[in-house]
Amino acid sequence: MKYNPKYNRDLLEIIKLIEENKIHGQGEALDKFQLHIKEIIKLGRFASNTWVHDWRASVYDLGTKFKKLNPIDFLNALTTEKTGKNKDEQEILDFYFSEIEFNTLPDESCTSKMRDLVVKYPYNPEFRHTFGHFYSRIKEYEKAIEQYKFAFDKDKTNKSFVDSLFFTYQRYLETLIDNSEYQKGLELCEQLTKDKIFWDKAIYHNYLFGLKERFKDYILLNEKIDNAEIKIKEIISKETQKGQVKIIEILGFFTAIIAFIFSTVSIGKNFKFEEAIIFNIALGLTLMSFVLMLNLIFSSKTIKFTDPKLLMLIVIIMSLLLIVTKFGVPLWIN
Repeated sequence: MKYNPKYNRDLLEIIKLIEENKIHGQGEALDKFQLHIKEIIKLGRFASNTWVHDWRASVYDLGTKFKKLNPIDFLNALTTEKTGKNKDEQEILDFYFSEIEFNTLPDESCTSKMRDLVVKYPYNPEFRHTFGHFYSRIKEYEKAIEQYKFAFDKDKTNKSFVDSLFFTYQRYLETLIDNSEYQKGLELCEQLTKDKIFWDKAIYHNYLFGLKERFKDYILLNEKIDNAEIKIKEIISKETQKGQVKIIEILGFFTAIIAFIFSTVSIGKNFKFEEAIIFNIALGLTLMSFVLMLNLIFSSKTIKFTDPKLLMLIVIIMSLLLIVTKFGVPLWIN
């Protein structure tokens, strides 16, 4: 059946009467709505050339009027009109149902009804579009995009379809930014640019191009942060190791001092003065070699033979050998 502009004029008049709260009187909104749906079923099942955009936009608008108005009388009128009608005639009445119920039912009930309509009329993009609204409302953007894309592929001339698809992609991409999924966002932007879905709308195309560069900046910044984090960890690890070595060296030094003090006291009590002097010198040299060996073992530098600490250690060891050779044997014999 060919579309008649009167359908949209009548619907706009019904919407105006609802806004003026002229609902139940003779010749008012409900009365005109009952007459309207008797005529509109002549359009039959969905076809882009008969389901024109202006009329469909008015049906969307009609649905929003029931957010604060009880729709039961209008739904009853639709139910009555559906009785005995064939599937093609019911399809257009279910379109009115879907728009009213989407604006009035809670999410759970709306989901069940919209899923049934999508199954019943799988090729009608309007039901897919409304189902996409539901998923978008509960922030399941990937499922919403799937429904909007199906609707858009079936009717690329519908401005509402392309707008809904773009704005849902926009919200989804912003969610990827919030979740730090920059690579996934970049790949999606590149795919959308490649597919040229929004090529005809400069503002949409430019937004995607700008967002793609934004994802690249995030990825680059994230890489720099990761590299900086690795370097900082390496620096902290090195400094921690240095600190630990320093603590060991300090503990070794103070241990040597304490050992020297207690040993000096013990030697002074048990040996003659001359013997005590020799023992204390040998002990001091032994403890000095101990401290130097700790320093060399935990040194982060490569030890060369010309290293002053190594030379000092050799001198101390030679001095100890000299003391043992010169004074050790006579003391042992005595």
